[in-house]
Amino acid sequence: MTPVPAAPRSLVELLNTLDPDHPQKPPGLPSIEGEDGLTIQQMLDRVGPRSFGAVLLVPALILVSPLSIIPLMPTLGGLIILTIATQAFFGRRHLWLPKFLAARHLSTEQLKKVVNNLRKPATWLDNFSRNRLTFLTAPPLDRFALLAVMCVAATWPFLEIVPMFTSISAGGVALVAFSMMVRDGIVLIAGYSVLAGTLIFVLRLVTGIF
Repeated sequence: MTPVPAAPRSLVELLNTLDPDHPQKPPGLPSIEGEDGLTIQQMLDRVGPRSFGAVLLVPALILVSPLSIIPLMPTLGGLIILTIATQAFFGRRHLWLPKFLAARHLSTEQLKKVVNNLRKPATWLDNFSRNRLTFLTAPPLDRFALLAVMCVAATWPFLEIVPMFTSISAGGVALVAFSMMVRDGIVLIAGYSVLAGTLIFVLRLVTGIF
């Protein structure tokens, strides 16, 4: 039987699983040496399916990085996050992505850019986080976090042309996902604050148009 990869226990550890220069391939997964980069499915396979928080972090971190300026990247990232968060919200144990999302690919150069841009903040956040107010990240209250993530991610396809909007709101999603991974309610509250600001911005934008 193929071993199931254990979920990363820190943000730096998650980045290491995606870093072409520091690969931590979980046991049982086929080698990808010689390939240029990873598909979304390969990234999620490396992270492992046991923690939806860790899985949500992967696309969120990509969108926090400078790669968010690539046309359609926010739309694709939003669809991936929306798909993952919806399955987590309804208690699905085995993650599934449609092929057109799972097959999306980041080159080795793009992966290095993501990892290198996030190393310092990831180290700081790992040092800052600890088990606090864990009840906020546990069922049933974790459903509020997933619902907030779903609402924000659903706006990205429509607002990706707004400068910095995706990166800032993806930062909020990343904080929420990280808090669920490490069970830190303080980080979750910080993520809620960013997402709330994002939704207020969207609401004011929509009411201003109509």
